[in-house]
Formats: sequence, structure tokens, C-alpha cells
Amino acid sequence: MKNFIYSIMTDRRSGPIYEPVKALLSLGSVAYGAALWVRKLLYTFGIFKTNKVPMKVISVGNLTLGGTGKTPFTVTLARMMADELRKNSCVLIRGYGWDEQAMLKNNLGDIPVLVGEDRVKSAHRAIKLYGCEAAILDDGFQHWELRRDLDIVLIDAGNPLLAGHLFPRGILREPREELGRADIAVFTKINKAATGVGAMKEELRKLNKEMMFLEAVHKPSRLYEVKTKRDLGLEYLGGKRVILFSSIGDPEYFEDTVKRLGAVVLEHVVFCDHHDYKQKDMDRIGRRCDERKFDMLVTTEKDAVKLQRLALSVAGYPVAVLAVELDIVSGKENLRARLHSMYIRKMS
Repeated sequence: MKNFIYSIMTDRRSGPIYEPVKALLSLGSVAYGAALWVRKLLYTFGIFKTNKVPMKVISVGNLTLGGTGKTPFTVTLARMMADELRKNSCVLIRGYGWDEQAMLKNNLGDIPVLVGEDRVKSAHRAIKLYGCEAAILDDGFQHWELRRDLDIVLIDAGNPLLAGHLFPRGILREPREELGRADIAVFTKINKAATGVGAMKEELRKLNKEMMFLEAVHKPSRLYEVKTKRDLGLEYLGGKRVILFSSIGDPEYFEDTVKRLGAVVLEHVVFCDHHDYKQKDMDRIGRRCDERKFDMLVTTEKDAVKLQRLALSVAGYPVAVLAVELDIVSGKENLRARLHSMYIRKMS
């Protein structure tokens, strides 16, 4: 059902038979948009409070539901703050997505990841417990309770949906005009965007003429066995016949990444984003494996975390995890300068 609704939200299904469903979802969009408008007014006129904390706050978010790469960008930014700016930073996450938490903690080492729906309290805890000078607000573009010094929004370069519909008719979390609040727009997966990025930048300039643009790609970083964590090396996939399974926002990009490493993809078992795996799902994958002659199963790091949390496995079949990192290929020096400028100004 989730996949069916999502296909309608993204207009992958068309025709008269689907129009009643789209009309119903459009009514939901009107109600949702009204709620957003009221919420914004309440914060604008100070009825709801926006809190400032004695540290720099950087928001990383997006305007669409999933698939832009917030978690790997958050990892990249946190490492930059620690390694290049020498700032004691942390990541603040709401805690709704356990798997994103685990991925952040696995990839950030000693950088604290604080979990809690009240991220104002989390920020104060970070100062008290770790002496943090900066906080990265994961998935924070729609978060108004904590005042930010920098708003970074991620846009899928191959599927920007700047003219899409508001949730639930579409996958926009806010009207596209709200992108004008962003200080920096990061076009991710730039290698899958054939044309049109220049035009998108011009559209965003109309909303905010001071907006800075970055371009980034998701780069494979490691291939390892899911159970033993033994590193296989990316070259191991060359010529291998593989079956993929994933439950992420952009499964096509994952599949393309595996193919670029030289693997032959026989099948990709796709579940909806944020799918909660059950043993019946593993059994379904196992049945597909029984029907194929292949070398290995490959999944994403996000999916591997879910399997470990739920103690699930595809009995008898080897599963490898392809980890990726986000590589900023254009504008990194400008980002570094912008981050430095936050500390040149006196903290107010």
C-alpha cells in the first residue's frame, strides 16, 4: 500500500482510474499547507518561541521526503567541523529514525550524537557534557524551535521536484518558496543529472540572491560482510552476479552505484523507504535467491543496521554491505570559508 500511495504522490501512475485518489490526497495537501502557514505565523509573531543557545547551530535538511542524502552529508559536515575547523561539535537528532542514529554513531567516532525530540534541551546537554561549540541539526530545515546560524538544504539534482505537490498529494514537506530561507543549497547525486542544474540555480536565485551552491556525489567507500564486518574491498564486486535489496529513498541510484563498480545486477528487491523488515521479508528474498545462480546479496548500510537491530538474516546466503560517503565536488572551499565566518563574527 505504501508503495502504491508513493507512486501516486510522485505521479508515476496516471490515468482516470487514479484521479479520485489524487483528489483525496489534494484535499489533505490543502489542510497540511494551512497547518504549515498557521505554524509559521505563530513563530513569526513570537507566540511560539525560537530559542537561541550559546553555540553555533547549523541545520541540514531538505524540502522533500527522503532520498537526498542528509545522513551522509551530516557525517561529512561533522568531520569537516572537527578536522578542518578544529571545533568541538555534535549532531542533534530527533530520534524517530533509529537506523539513521546508528549510522551516524558508527561513522562519527568520538563526535557526540545526542538523541531527543526536544533539541533545545539536547543542545544544552551537549554544552554541559561535552563542551560543544557547534551543533549540526540533522533534518532541521522544518525545525523552528532552535535558532540557526546557517541553514543548509539538500536537493536531489536528478529529481529536484521544485514544481512538485505538497504532501500528501506530493512529497514536498513545504512549499518550494520556503527554499528562500536556505543559506546554502547542496545539489546531491550531481552525476545523475544530465541537464537542468543551471536552470534550477537560477530559480533559487530568485528566492534568495545570496544563496550559495554546492555540488556533491555519493561515493562508494567500503564493501564488507554484514555479519563479520570483514572488509572485502570495492574491487570485489567486479564481475560478480548479485541480487540487491534495499528500503531507501532512491533505490535506482543505489543500483546504478553497484553497477558502476562492475557488478552484474540480476534483481533488485525494493521495499518502501523506512520499511520495517520482518522475517517474512527475508524469506521472500531467500525465495528469490533460491531461483537464481548468483554470487552474493548486496544491501545498503542503512538496511544492514535494520537487519542487525531486528536480528534478521537471509539464511544460508552471504550478504555484503556497500557503504557510501558524500563527496563535495564543487564549492567545498566556499563552504569552509562560510563556516569559518561564523566564528569571526562575535557570538551574540
